[in-house]
Amino acid sequence: MTHPQTPPIAEHAATAGTYHIVMLVKTARHWLDLSTEDRLRFFRDTLRPVLDQRPQVRFEMYECEAFNADVTDILIWTTDDLTAWVWIADHLRETAWWDHYVEIVSILPSIKADYWPVIEQLPA
Repeated sequence: MTHPQTPPIAEHAATAGTYHIVMLVKTARHWLDLSTEDRLRFFRDTLRPVLDQRPQVRFEMYECEAFNADVTDILIWTTDDLTAWVWIADHLRETAWWDHYVEIVSILPSIKADYWPVIEQLPA
């Protein structure tokens, strides 16, 4: 009995060249002691100008402090240009945000796994 040939797996074909940098951070007491107005001012005056320099890097933030004691926020940076991400990381390190207002717990570069669509295409 012969089985049909399995098509070659192209797991990352749909998102080739797109990178997702997952950053796990923990807010520091210095950040928590700021008023909401001071936090917003810091974002506007310090972080936003850095992020605006590399618009090819998109940014999302998820709060998890109610569910985790080790990490308070998950930041997901998405880009097709890793040099733009490196530029942002280098410049964020030069601000009070990095290591004063937040502890960078981990940086996890990743690519999207498109494995499920490949599995769905396999013959039964």
